[in-house]
Amino acid sequence: MKTLDPCSLITPEVKTALGIRLVNPREPLAEYGEGSKTCSNNYEDRTYSSSIYTLVNGGVDRLKRTVGEAKLTSLQIAGYPGYLTQREAVGGGPGCEVYLDANDGQLLLVNAIAGLGGDKATMDGACEKAKALANAVGAVLATK
Repeated sequence: MKTLDPCSLITPEVKTALGIRLVNPREPLAEYGEGSKTCSNNYEDRTYSSSIYTLVNGGVDRLKRTVGEAKLTSLQIAGYPGYLTQREAVGGGPGCEVYLDANDGQLLLVNAIAGLGGDKATMDGACEKAKALANAVGAVLATK
């Protein structure tokens, strides 16, 4: 995961299929470990925005400790074990996070948060966007 560019997971096909407008690398978050990377993207409809993070300083055990096992819902994403959690994003909008157990001791995090959608942005909508993006990038990751 330390060598993975998360923006490379958003192929032209993924952009078209999901209506993604912009894809930009961002500064990584120190809390995700030395060598982690971040990619953000915006959708054509601008109701939600998403980010993809590589977490290189701990896997599922760390996730269960930091987020809390009771707040995680298990699911399968593109053949990977996954975990979903919902939260209010910084700034107060609905946010949904999907973690893929993509490598021992490392995770791929895909989130979606309310963008400029106002009343149109819902928690369910954020989770739909996060799961769709996680499935799409997870399928690309499986080929790397």
